[in-house]
Formats: sequence, structure tokens, C-alpha cells
Amino acid sequence: MPHITLHYTANLDGFDPDDALLAMNRALTESGHFDEEAIKSRALRLDHYRVGVADDERAFVHVQLKVLPGRDEATRRGFAEALSAVLAPLLPPLPLSTQLCIEVDEIDARSYSKRVIDAPIA
Repeated sequence: MPHITLHYTANLDGFDPDDALLAMNRALTESGHFDEEAIKSRALRLDHYRVGVADDERAFVHVQLKVLPGRDEATRRGFAEALSAVLAPLLPPLPLSTQLCIEVDEIDARSYSKRVIDAPIA
């Protein structure tokens, strides 16, 4: 825990999702709330999307951060602000209207399961 899912539109030429994932993982590690090996992140490029109804080029990056319950609203808002701060400079300087959205959700701990399966010792 936590889990990060990054969705980004295909028209963001020059956006490097690997750099974005590393930056977000570092930001959460530096928050002091998570062990670095517990952070799992993934990026999904969106080839089919729309932003509104206008025909002009628009783009977005949407991040969903899922954490276990127990953190207050200010802490969750701090996570969103930290992720936004590291992602904004990574967006390509294109003539696109780009929306950067971050949401922080709590996972239902009653149904969440995690097992770490270590590699066998050789």
C-alpha cells in the first residue's frame, strides 16, 4: 500500500510515464507515511478519450492514489498536492489545454489482502 494509477492522454507527446511514476513514488516515500517497497504504481496511456465537447486539442493526466484508511483529510490533501507538484513540471510544453487531476481514495481494509512472496534463496 499505497497504489497509484496514472492515466494520461496519448496526445501528450514527450510525456514520460516512467519518469512520472518514479517522481510520484519518491514523493510518497519522502512524505514519511509509506515504506518505499510498499508503493505500487502503474501508468495507462489513453488512446481513446475526450475532454468536453470542443474539437480543439485538449489533454489530461489523472492520478488515483489509493491508501488504507486512517489518515485525516489534511494528510490526504497533502498527498494530492505533493503528487501534483512533482507531475506538473513533467508535462510537455505543448499548445494543449491540459488538466492535471489527483484524487485520493481509501481502500476498504476489510476486503484488502496483500501477500509478499519472496524469491527463494539460491
